[in-house]
Amino acid sequence: MLFLACASMMTSAMAQLSLVKEVDKMAGGNNLQQLTTAFEKIQPALTDAESANDAFTWFTAGKLALKLYDQMQAAKLTNQTVDDELMGKALLSGFDYLQKALPLDSVKETNKDGSLKLDKTGLPKVKTKYSKDILPLLSTHMNDVGKLADEHLNVNNFEKAAEAYTYYLNLLESPLAKAQYNVDDQLLAPILFCIGYSQYQTKDFANAYNNLTAAADKGYTENQIDAFKTSALANIVQAKLDAKDYDAANKFIDDALVVTPNSAILYDMKGFTAELEKDDADAALPFYKKAAELDENYAQGFFDTGRCLYLKADKIIEKNPDLKTSELAKMLVPIYKEALPYLQKAIALDENKKGQTQRIIDDINYKMELMDAK
Repeated sequence: MLFLACASMMTSAMAQLSLVKEVDKMAGGNNLQQLTTAFEKIQPALTDAESANDAFTWFTAGKLALKLYDQMQAAKLTNQTVDDELMGKALLSGFDYLQKALPLDSVKETNKDGSLKLDKTGLPKVKTKYSKDILPLLSTHMNDVGKLADEHLNVNNFEKAAEAYTYYLNLLESPLAKAQYNVDDQLLAPILFCIGYSQYQTKDFANAYNNLTAAADKGYTENQIDAFKTSALANIVQAKLDAKDYDAANKFIDDALVVTPNSAILYDMKGFTAELEKDDADAALPFYKKAAELDENYAQGFFDTGRCLYLKADKIIEKNPDLKTSELAKMLVPIYKEALPYLQKAIALDENKKGQTQRIIDDINYKMELMDAK
């Protein structure tokens, strides 16, 4: 029984390796249908325990996948209809397969008597068989991954775009790319933005924020990146606030502040979180003031500071219904005088805030007039 089991395993392994050799022959032609069939046919060999540990299997699969991609690309350029999903799959699979082949592509050298050749350190000498063909294949198709990502983005296939751009980024950061290209921040930053933007569109706000932040850190300033960063951040915090998970919201903001301690947006969000959690404008005011202090062009920080000061004055009025106007004035006028410059600057920075902000300013001026305050 043991003999039969071993024989069965050997037969299975031989069958898979025979399949790989058959596919290798099929990959020699340029017929698109034959290449597609071969691509499907080799899949079982990639999961078989024996053939999956052979560099030849992955080399054959990778070479075939990239050839299928090339032929589909050529067909597309002549206005033939092709399966775009299969085309993209062939390209990314080709890279995966060839990268799996590389570490397996090592053959121990032997002497005529079958013993292992040793190097000066006493370790077996190793030579490669397929790497000289694998590396040029990877190099010549690297930019195709970027083009694939661009195509997905152009048709608003944001999930696929994020996947392809991420793959492209990883390739560019690999030793293979760094040995051939000038991989610097100027090259990587736009790719990080495209990843973040695509993730933002799929509502993957946490990863979008991280990648947009990474793009900004590398100097990227285009395509309203700050607006997308702000919106992604707001969506992350808002989801936690909607769940009334104030601890999680505060932790997220605090963690982000460790990375960007001078972020006006983060301080403004911390103020908003405090205001909701404690239902108290006073608790939020220090954070809003800090936001305005950190960025003199951040309209929301100035608006929220002025609004909170206005609410602080309103609370004093509510709690002291029996005080005379002159007595109230002593408490309210300093607060209103502090609030007005913040509110006025908010309008100066952002005309979109004029309606709501002007109503608060008008109410403050009306109350100041009643209190005979200038």
